[in-house]
Amino acid sequence: MDDLILLITIIGSLVIFACFAWMFASLGKRMNLEEKRSGKGITYTTNPFAGTSKHTYKN
Repeated sequence: MDDLILLITIIGSLVIFACFAWMFASLGKRMNLEEKRSGKGITYTTNPFAGTSKHTYKN
């Protein structure tokens, strides 16, 4: 029974770690795409996701 609890704990920890790795990878991918679209770096801005490089207004 103790081995089963240990196994479930290890598998759960690996799943959580994989989710966090996926989240940070996708966040980096989005930031890279936004930097390419805007033509400037948003790495050191206070809140890089307050705005977007896409034109959301209508002409």
